[in-house]
This record gives sequence, structure tokens and C-alpha cells, in this order.
Amino acid sequence: MLESRKALKVISSLVIGLSLVGVGSGVVQATSFTAPKLGAAEVVPTDPSIKKGDKIFVVVKDTKNQKVAVYNQDAKKTGAKVTMGSTYTAKAVKKVNSKKIVKINKSQWLNTKDVVKI
Repeated sequence: MLESRKALKVISSLVIGLSLVGVGSGVVQATSFTAPKLGAAEVVPTDPSIKKGDKIFVVVKDTKNQKVAVYNQDAKKTGAKVTMGSTYTAKAVKKVNSKKIVKINKSQWLNTKDVVKI
């Protein structure tokens, strides 16, 4: 009876030791795995060098809110909004309070982070 307990302890310690070695190799495999890089199609190509006369396209980063805020000439938000996918011609571009804005009509301006040059 005493020998069977010793044999059982030896066998169980071997099983535990082998299982720990197996877990360690799984961790090494997980850390050596490199994630695939995003392709160019999944990155929004925002272009901060928009100039007067360029065609611009409104892009929304938030999928739930499909609208972008409109600014006035002093880069302050107005109550108006522009929907995603709208196309405009840049009437003017200026920088106010470290914010670059693009004029889309007589009194409406958009942040350059919200538009893409097409």
C-alpha cells in the first residue's frame, strides 16, 4: 500500500511537470506571433495640405454619428452639421487657434480632420 502511494506521487508529479512544460511552450508561441499589418485601404488618408479650389470629401470617424460639425470663420462650432459623403470645393483655407479649417460656402467652415482631398 505504501509503495503504491509513492508510485502514485511520482506519476502525478511527472504529469504535472510535463503539463507545465507544455504550457511554457504555448506561451513562447503566443509571444512570437506577429499580428498582420493594416493595408492601405483601411487607413483614412487625411490630407492636411488642402488648398483653395481642391475638391474635398467629408469623412466621419464615428460610425454612429454620421454628421460633422460646421464651424464659423473664428473656428467656433455652429449648430449646423454636414453629413458624411458630401462633396465640396474648398473656397479658402486658414488656421485659427491651432485649428486648420476649410471654407465650403459663404459662412460655413469644416475642420481639415473631417475632410479628405479627392
